[in-house]
Amino acid sequence: MKKSTPSEDRWIECWTAPFRRQKTSAIRYSFGHDCAVLRSPSKRNDLVLKTDAVVEGVHFTPATPPAWIGRKALARPLSDLAAAGAVPKAALITVGCPNPAQARRLRKVYLGLSALAKKFHLHVVGGETVRTRQLFLSVSLLGEVAPGNSPGRSGGKPGDHLFVTGKLGGSWPHRHLTFDPRLAEGQWLIRHRLVSAMLDLSDGLGSDLPRLARASGVGFQVDPKKLPLAPKTTPRVAFSQGEDYELLFSVPPRQVALLRKTWPFPTPITEIGRLLPKARGFETGGLSLRGYDHFR
Repeated sequence: MKKSTPSEDRWIECWTAPFRRQKTSAIRYSFGHDCAVLRSPSKRNDLVLKTDAVVEGVHFTPATPPAWIGRKALARPLSDLAAAGAVPKAALITVGCPNPAQARRLRKVYLGLSALAKKFHLHVVGGETVRTRQLFLSVSLLGEVAPGNSPGRSGGKPGDHLFVTGKLGGSWPHRHLTFDPRLAEGQWLIRHRLVSAMLDLSDGLGSDLPRLARASGVGFQVDPKKLPLAPKTTPRVAFSQGEDYELLFSVPPRQVALLRKTWPFPTPITEIGRLLPKARGFETGGLSLRGYDHFR
């Protein structure tokens, strides 16, 4: 029998096993969540840390407009901060540059990155440069959130309602480069204590929803007919394609009416299912539990 290739999640569990055994009260969330959330010594806010990378040939192509490359490099980790309900404060940029021609291209890349940083009042404060075989950018972010407010992925309970922001699917060829991180929406949800668990949809609902469920120790049920579809998209594509960068969050039953009544944004929210007891497993209405995986 042919052995199956371990998933990206399984490899990450293998690599990080030595660190997962290290316990400290200073860490609220670490591996397995969108961001690491640490208790600040000042106790005024928790510190939120995130790093993310975009690589030519994986996240963009040689034909991608340079400004869009820079924008996506920063927007991806900002989307993770949105899922933590955090306010971004500062960024470090590491650049891998293969040759002088790409160094000239990077000037326009940084203009796109700078425009998005300015929109969110974010300061780029340093970084690193290294010669590489292909162009890449890695962005490390520091953010803040009120102490104990960030829900992570592990707070969902059976009976909680599942919601997503925006539309799913259709991220290629352009939307994955030009999406807006849902920072204001994530911060509002956290400030009003309406969610029990939350993450951003980067690898597709078929991969990311099981991650939330496993972290929370629950099952789930999703109705394919309820998925909010981007134009010319099917439920199957919307469930598995990835790079939507929308928020997926669970809401306790007692909070659902308040959420619907007070939601202040033009960004739509859609209920797509419920969390279930763990023994019920994952009910998808026939959709395959697959999304983007770097090792498949």
